[in-house]
Amino acid sequence: MTFDLHSADGDVHHHGDGARYSFTSTGHLVVYDAEGNKTLFSDHSWDRIEEPVARPGT
Repeated sequence: MTFDLHSADGDVHHHGDGARYSFTSTGHLVVYDAEGNKTLFSDHSWDRIEEPVARPGT
Protein backbone atom coordinates (compact mmCIF):
# COMPACT_ATOMS: atom_id res chain seq x y z
CA MET A 1 0.00 0.00 0.00
CA THR A 2 1.35 3.44 -0.87
CA PHE A 3 0.38 6.34 1.39
CA ASP A 4 1.56 9.69 2.71
CA LEU A 5 1.51 10.36 6.43
CA HIS A 6 1.06 14.04 7.23
CA SER A 7 2.50 14.85 10.63
CA ALA A 8 1.11 17.51 12.94
CA ASP A 9 4.18 19.72 12.37
CA GLY A 10 3.61 19.80 8.59
CA ASP A 11 6.11 17.16 7.46
CA VAL A 12 5.00 14.54 4.96
CA HIS A 13 6.36 11.00 5.26
CA HIS A 14 6.04 8.94 2.08
CA HIS A 15 5.51 5.20 2.44
CA GLY A 16 5.81 2.99 -0.63
CA ASP A 17 4.53 -0.41 -1.65
CA GLY A 18 4.72 -2.97 1.10
CA ALA A 19 4.07 -0.47 3.88
CA ARG A 20 0.99 -0.76 6.03
CA TYR A 21 -0.53 0.89 9.06
CA SER A 22 -2.86 0.12 11.93
CA PHE A 23 -4.14 1.77 15.08
CA THR A 24 -3.74 0.75 18.69
CA SER A 25 -6.67 0.66 21.09
CA THR A 26 -5.42 3.93 22.60
CA GLY A 27 -5.43 5.80 19.27
CA HIS A 28 -1.74 5.58 18.43
CA LEU A 29 -0.75 4.97 14.82
CA VAL A 30 1.60 2.09 14.00
CA VAL A 31 3.37 2.12 10.62
CA TYR A 32 5.23 -0.91 9.26
CA ASP A 33 7.59 -0.40 6.33
CA ALA A 34 8.18 -2.98 3.59
CA GLU A 35 10.92 -4.64 5.69
CA GLY A 36 8.62 -5.00 8.72
CA ASN A 37 10.20 -2.22 10.79
CA LYS A 38 7.64 -0.65 13.13
CA THR A 39 7.25 3.05 13.98
CA LEU A 40 4.78 4.22 16.60
CA PHE A 41 3.20 7.69 16.34
CA SER A 42 1.31 9.23 19.24
CA ASP A 43 -2.24 10.32 18.61
CA HIS A 44 -1.14 13.99 18.67
CA SER A 45 1.88 13.67 16.35
CA TRP A 46 0.09 12.98 13.07
CA ASP A 47 -2.67 14.78 11.20
CA ARG A 48 -3.88 12.55 8.35
CA ILE A 49 -3.11 9.71 5.98
CA GLU A 50 -3.71 10.16 2.25
CA GLU A 51 -3.08 8.33 -0.97
CA PRO A 52 -0.27 10.14 -2.77
CA VAL A 53 -1.26 12.38 -5.64
CA ALA A 54 0.40 11.62 -8.98
CA ARG A 55 2.64 14.33 -10.35
CA PRO A 56 1.31 16.10 -13.45
CA GLY A 57 2.46 14.43 -16.66
CA THR A 58 2.99 10.97 -15.16
